[in-house]
Amino acid sequence: MINSLQIKLHKGQLDELKDEPASLLNFLNTIFEPLSANYEQLKYALEREFRPEGSPEVVSLNFDRIKFDQNTGQGSFRIVLDIDYAFGCEDLVTHKKNQTSEWTFIVDYKLLIINLYSSPFTDSRTTFDEF
Repeated sequence: MINSLQIKLHKGQLDELKDEPASLLNFLNTIFEPLSANYEQLKYALEREFRPEGSPEVVSLNFDRIKFDQNTGQGSFRIVLDIDYAFGCEDLVTHKKNQTSEWTFIVDYKLLIINLYSSPFTDSRTTFDEF
């Protein structure tokens, strides 16, 4: 299942969006400010992505490997996150650090919208990746 998000931007945010690592990180951190509605949407999408492993709760997330082409408006990034899994029957919580999720995005400069998509390969996760 591919997760997707659509977020309305304002002109000031687009003016700050440049093909530079610091600018891109600042852009994503601004859009997904902790406790904002956008952050909660992203957190929910990540929890859906990691649900097959238990009942997840995203504890923290950070962006890295951010790429962006200003001409096409297309980019990608990786989210590195820590997750707590609650297993109610056993009254057990497992903490997993440094889990990753790959995302792509397209900025529509005319409509001031950013469309974000999780990796289409999230359903094919295996334990093979852990070794």
